[in-house]
Amino acid sequence: MRKILLSTLTILAITSTTLIAENDSGLYIGLGYASTNIDLTIDGLADDKQKILDSSTDSIVLQAGYDFNEYFGIEGRYYINNSSLAYDYYLGNTPLSGTYEAESLTIYAKPQYNFGFITLYGLLGLSANNYTATNLLGSDNETLFSWGGGAKFNVTQSLGLFADYTDLGTSDEIVETGLASWNVGFSYKF
Repeated sequence: MRKILLSTLTILAITSTTLIAENDSGLYIGLGYASTNIDLTIDGLADDKQKILDSSTDSIVLQAGYDFNEYFGIEGRYYINNSSLAYDYYLGNTPLSGTYEAESLTIYAKPQYNFGFITLYGLLGLSANNYTATNLLGSDNETLFSWGGGAKFNVTQSLGLFADYTDLGTSDEIVETGLASWNVGFSYKF
């Protein structure tokens, strides 16, 4: 019985790897959850930086991409914050408070390597970030360099589960904003 079970599992592993490897190119979409870290710093009055916010918020990640082959693809993502974060700070001796929200639209070049059951990938591209911080900077839009990396677990030929890290960029203005996120979700390849 043990030999039959071991033989069956070996055959399934070999054939599923072959089936997964056959679907190397094509369009895919995905949905995920992101724990987004927001780092908000303002230049102080005496050339020192004052950290206003260093916290995490929950985000939804919408993803769409196209794999040209097993080694290269492109991917776009849209990060939507589910909630705003409150902050308090002092400008001189004046206490101020406000809320902060961000959303990001990214486009990536995606080098990747498929090992059958798992695909490892990198993400290199641009992030268009839209920030809203009441009582501080109002709204601001910036396009920044963005990068990341992760793994996709190929459950079937079409369905994959992904886990990755993305750095959505850091501005270097008077109000410095940095966004980074840990993401998990699923993707479906057509």
